[in-house]
Amino acid sequence: MGLFSRHLRILFLGTALVVAAFSTGIDFLFFLTYLMAAIGIGSWLYARRGLRDVRADYRVLNPRTHVGEVLQAIYRVENQDRWGKPWIECWNESSLSNSLPGRVIGIPARSTRQWLAKVTLTRRGSFRLGALRVRTGDPFGLFSSEMTVGTPTSVVVFPEVVSLPHWRLPPSPVDGTTPMRRRYEAATPLVSGVRPYVHGDAINRIHWLSSARHGELHVKEFDLEQAADLWIVLDLERAVHAGIGTDASVETAVTIAASVALRTLADNRSVGMTASARRIQIHQPDRGPRVEQKLLHLLANVQADGSDPLAEVVTATLPQLRRGMTLCLVTGSTERAWVRGLSALRRRGVATLVILLDRASYIGVEPDDHSRAELAAVRHALAEYDIEHRLVRRGDDIADALRGRERTRA
Repeated sequence: MGLFSRHLRILFLGTALVVAAFSTGIDFLFFLTYLMAAIGIGSWLYARRGLRDVRADYRVLNPRTHVGEVLQAIYRVENQDRWGKPWIECWNESSLSNSLPGRVIGIPARSTRQWLAKVTLTRRGSFRLGALRVRTGDPFGLFSSEMTVGTPTSVVVFPEVVSLPHWRLPPSPVDGTTPMRRRYEAATPLVSGVRPYVHGDAINRIHWLSSARHGELHVKEFDLEQAADLWIVLDLERAVHAGIGTDASVETAVTIAASVALRTLADNRSVGMTASARRIQIHQPDRGPRVEQKLLHLLANVQADGSDPLAEVVTATLPQLRRGMTLCLVTGSTERAWVRGLSALRRRGVATLVILLDRASYIGVEPDDHSRAELAAVRHALAEYDIEHRLVRRGDDIADALRGRERTRA
C-alpha cells in the first residue's frame, strides 16, 4: 500500500510538471520533465534486471527442537551476473512467534554471500517457515523486483525438557517392598534380594534356603520397579488451567509430562500417555527413540481445550493399567472425585503419583481463602488415601519440586 501511494504521488507530480511545462513554455520545466522521465525509465529498468542471475536458498539445521533452544538456518545468495548487486533483501514469512531475522546484503559480481540466522524459540507447537523471498530495487526506491525461491519448511518446537537427576517414581506395591495380603501376591522372576518375613507376606515368596541359613523365615524381594511401565495422565481440561502465554499452567504441565516421560524412557522403561485435550489422545506403553518422538510430537501440539472432567478420564484409564505399573497424574484440578477413583489402585498393585499444580498461583493475583481451602482439601484427600503427591507452583524449579524425597502431605 505504501509503494502504491508513492507511485500515485509520483504520477501526480509528473502530470502536474508536464501540464505546467506545456502551459508556460518555460525551458527549465521541460528540463525537469525530461529528467524525471529519464529517472523513471532508468529506475524501472534497473529494478527489472536487479535479480537477474541471482540464485538463493536456505536450509534449516534443526527443524525439530525444544522451547528455549535456538532455531538455526543457513542462507545462501549467489550472484552470477557480471554486475554487482548493491542491495538485496532476504526474509521468510512464518507462523513462528519469533521469526528468523531477515537481512539486507550487497553482493559483488560473480560471488556468493552466506550467513547463519538464529532465533530463540519461546512457544511450542508446529509451525510453517515459508519460502525464501528475495527483493531488490532501484536507488531511488521507486520500483522493486521480488522473487520467491525454495519450498516451505515445517518446524516442530517440542516442549522444554527439564533434567530430573534425582527423579524416582514410587515403588510398585508388588515389588517386594510393601507387605500385601496373599490374594494380591504375584510371582515374578525379577528377584533383587531377600528380607526377613513380615506378617502378611505370601507363603510362596518364602526363600527356604535363606530361611534355613538364618534360622528364621526370609522372603524374596522383587525389583519390578525397574521393569514396570509408566502411564502418564495429562489433564488438559480447560477449567483446571490458568495463566497466559509461557507462564500458563498448561505449559508447566506439558513440561512436567515431557520431562518425566523422557527420564523414564532413559531408564529403559515403557511409557504410555493419556492427554485429555479437545480430543482424548492415548498412546499405549512402549519404549525406544520412536516412542520418544511420538510423545514429544503429541505434547508439542496439545492445548488446554479439553472438556472431560478428570474423574471421567481416570475412570476410562483404569482398565488399561496392569499390575506393577505406575500411574503419574499431572493436573491442576481441585475436585476430589478423581481422588476416590485412584484409591483402589494400590490394592491392584499399581503405584500412583499425583503432580498437583497450584492453579491459583498462575492467575497472577494473591490466592483467596476459597482457593487455598480447595487446594488444602484435595491435598488432604490424597494424604487420606495414602497417595503420594508433589505440589508445583508458578515459578518453582520443576526439578526441585518433583524431587520429593519424602511424601508431600497436606
